[in-house]
Amino acid sequence: MSVAKLFTAPVPEEHADTLLELSFLVAAIDGRLDDAELDAFRALVGQVRGASPTDAQVDALLDRFAVHIEPREIEARVRELAPTLPSDVGDLAFKVSIGLGLVDMDESAAESQLHDAFAEALGLSEDKRGALTAEVHEALDAGGD
Repeated sequence: MSVAKLFTAPVPEEHADTLLELSFLVAAIDGRLDDAELDAFRALVGQVRGASPTDAQVDALLDRFAVHIEPREIEARVRELAPTLPSDVGDLAFKVSIGLGLVDMDESAAESQLHDAFAEALGLSEDKRGALTAEVHEALDAGGD
């Protein structure tokens, strides 16, 4: 299952790290990053940056983003970062977070609550949130990986 399928255009460089951090935070809210989530994050970094990252580059991002590890800190950070994105990048960041939540096939209550907070921070209506979520399921179901 590749979150790369969610990208229809490059992410503007000035928003790349914010999108990556938001994605990491949503994946980390349940207190663990399993191998599938780490592999998906690595692929996401490559997609956003336009080149396959080295282990050192991925580790550096994980170290930088892991400052906020308690659920309250994570939610606060998501609420801080999300509104800084333009709407098209915010929509993509939300879709990527949904996609990463599906990678481990085990969406937790904490992930679901953080998706709610993320959508709220982006100012997404229920209809928009539902449409973005449906786009994720459609994209990830297509192609079978």
